[in-house]
Amino acid sequence: MPSKHRASDSEESSSRSALPPSKRRVRHASRACDECRRRKIRCDGMVPQCTICKNRGSSCEYKDEDRRKTNLEHIEDINARMDRFEKLVENLLAATTASKSMAATTQPLSDAGLIESIIQTRPNESSSRMAELPVNHAGDRLPTALRSKNTTPSSTTSAKQMLHNIDTLPVTSSRLRKVEGGPDYELFQRVGKADAALVQHGPTSLWTCASSHLQQTEASSTHELRMGDWIDWSRNLPSSLNISKAIHDQALDYFAAFYAPWCLSVDMPAFLVDLNICNMTQVSGRDRQSPPSRTAHYSPLLHCCVLYLGLRLIKQEHPALVRSYESIFMRHCSALLFEECDHTALSSLRAYNLFSNCAHFVRLSTCENQFNLGDRQHATGYLYSGMAIAGVHALGLNLNCENYVRRGQMTPDERNLREYAFWTTYLQDTIRALAAGRQPILVETSNAPFPQIDSILDDVLWSSPTVPLSSVTPPSPGLSVSGLRSMRSTAFHWMARLAIISRSVLETLYSSSNGESTKEESAWDLLQQLETWHDRFPLAHPDMNPLPHVLLLLMTYHLVVIFILRPFYRSTSNPIPAQKCQQAAQSILYLLDLFESVHGLRFCHHNLINAIFGAATIFLLGNIKSKDIDLSSSDLLNFNRCVDHMSRLSLTWTEAAMSHDILVALQAECEQPSDELLLDQNDLNPSFPPFNSFNDMQDIWGLMFPDQAFQWHDLSESSM
Repeated sequence: MPSKHRASDSEESSSRSALPPSKRRVRHASRACDECRRRKIRCDGMVPQCTICKNRGSSCEYKDEDRRKTNLEHIEDINARMDRFEKLVENLLAATTASKSMAATTQPLSDAGLIESIIQTRPNESSSRMAELPVNHAGDRLPTALRSKNTTPSSTTSAKQMLHNIDTLPVTSSRLRKVEGGPDYELFQRVGKADAALVQHGPTSLWTCASSHLQQTEASSTHELRMGDWIDWSRNLPSSLNISKAIHDQALDYFAAFYAPWCLSVDMPAFLVDLNICNMTQVSGRDRQSPPSRTAHYSPLLHCCVLYLGLRLIKQEHPALVRSYESIFMRHCSALLFEECDHTALSSLRAYNLFSNCAHFVRLSTCENQFNLGDRQHATGYLYSGMAIAGVHALGLNLNCENYVRRGQMTPDERNLREYAFWTTYLQDTIRALAAGRQPILVETSNAPFPQIDSILDDVLWSSPTVPLSSVTPPSPGLSVSGLRSMRSTAFHWMARLAIISRSVLETLYSSSNGESTKEESAWDLLQQLETWHDRFPLAHPDMNPLPHVLLLLMTYHLVVIFILRPFYRSTSNPIPAQKCQQAAQSILYLLDLFESVHGLRFCHHNLINAIFGAATIFLLGNIKSKDIDLSSSDLLNFNRCVDHMSRLSLTWTEAAMSHDILVALQAECEQPSDELLLDQNDLNPSFPPFNSFNDMQDIWGLMFPDQAFQWHDLSESSM
């Protein structure tokens, strides 16, 4: 019988057998050349010419299409099948457990009942948030194809048969199965950790069907400084800004101490590390990749906003530099804003929040002579804050990601970064709603759990600014408490719980949907929740933890008490609301004095404006009430102390100066209600023109207490 192998093949075989056994290597190619595939012999896949073709002297080409599945597609299909089976097993176990617990009182579940018990919806977590931490409900639903078109599966349909039909569904693409499965399936596209971990695409989006190929990002450890490298720290700042490295670091130092811990606006230790990484100029090297432009903690826009707010805290020492930066801030940052909107990262989300505040104060500072006091609600900053809300939905931050962590699709660190970014936006939206008298933009439909308390983050010591200021006494604010545990994570967690109650206050007491009787009943329930919050708050003793963000959190708590009981302050049948409002205002005044003695109020966050204004108006109402019944009180003295504190805060924040003038105008109007009243020019802040507009003051008072039970004419009538 003639041999089936050709001579060249025999020569190749004999040459391989001549090699010693220790040196024989079988090389497997992932793809054979066209000639070897036609001859159906093993090819080593060498390029440009494989060994077989080289020995034969024939042409070697790789033109034919490889009709086999790629490894990536094969892995995707396997992963999709595994995910479906895992969900199926989890649901079956959950249904089995539920049926056993009900066996004593009910009949065994039929096949239809088993399927019905598997198809469960996730309960709403927001209703029980104040009772305890949200529980992760991992029960997912079966695909829509397994559910009946009407209500429940037919009793004649076997559960085993329906489960057997999973892989015989009409839709064969795993990605299309995800769309068919509805919102409980993997409706995310994975991106790099530094850019926010997950991007959400809903079930109607064509991007839901995009490839789920993971984009790996370079770890920060690979971007270490080597010989010849240097940090171009001003790379992302305006080129025309004449600022030294010393002043730059000083501004960031004050921002880190007094602004960043509030609502965890920025994680400054991580921000400073990534600032060096993203602004590194490397010596060329083949083994090195270029540093990233953004990370989860740093972005160019965030850098510019942090610098501006830090300079505001020390603007008394550098007034010309602040004015120079304000003149170019909006133009430079608007360009950065558009760049970061193309691919929003977690750091970009924080930057949007800060940019809205920066835009607000830049507008007030650069156009202060063009605005009357009634124009202080111009919408520049408010509208920019909506970008952060949109970023929350774009990144899917309002979803519970515990399932992704359990499956290894997300690390616990990524989950924590996402939860912290969500709650930072949530808190700032709530505070902005309280200050503006508007309902929050971010609706209460979140499944995200409360931010976890991180002991490592709490143990980071709070440090007073290292560079002293010659214009303040003592020159280093907060020096007496420097070295205390910062407790940033604990304060952040409890601020999130307080925000839930605050939202209920706005929706229940300051909306037109509920009647007056319903509001009064709800007010006492809300007050009970608030008192429970205070009893459980572990940092409720300010003298033991006089840190800036802790003191501001306690003042916010007392301000919410005022918001709850303010509509019932003038009640003649129940004096408790007025008494509790007075107690809350007294507590705010005590905390203001403590903040001034330890840190200095000029370094406090601008959210303090709302607390001072709320306490001052309660003292003003108390003074009017005492005049009506011919009793002397200290309310007027306390009111004047609040005005003094607002004046100190106005050294940093422009709106505090406007609020100071509003309080002075309110006092003058209450003491001498007259249409011809003119304010003393010495009592007003010289940066703003005097005003005598009844409409302005009515609008301002309505901003603070936008309820139907109290209007500006109440003050006028009570003072006559």
